[in-house]
Amino acid sequence: MSGDSVWSRSRQRLVHLVLGTTLGVYLYSPLGDVAAFELAVQVLVFPALALSGLLLWKGHRVRHWLGR
Repeated sequence: MSGDSVWSRSRQRLVHLVLGTTLGVYLYSPLGDVAAFELAVQVLVFPALALSGLLLWKGHRVRHWLGR
């Protein structure tokens, strides 16, 4: 697996941390009261955070299943 791969674990970890930080900002700051930010977190950030967590956890099986 090359370091430039989209499947790179360090890139997945970075994306997961950024999404988790965004969720933390939503929960613990006054920005959580902004309707557009609330919608973005509910529709984009939280599902992407869950997906990135699953890929970090079981990504090796997904890569094997896809033949990569």
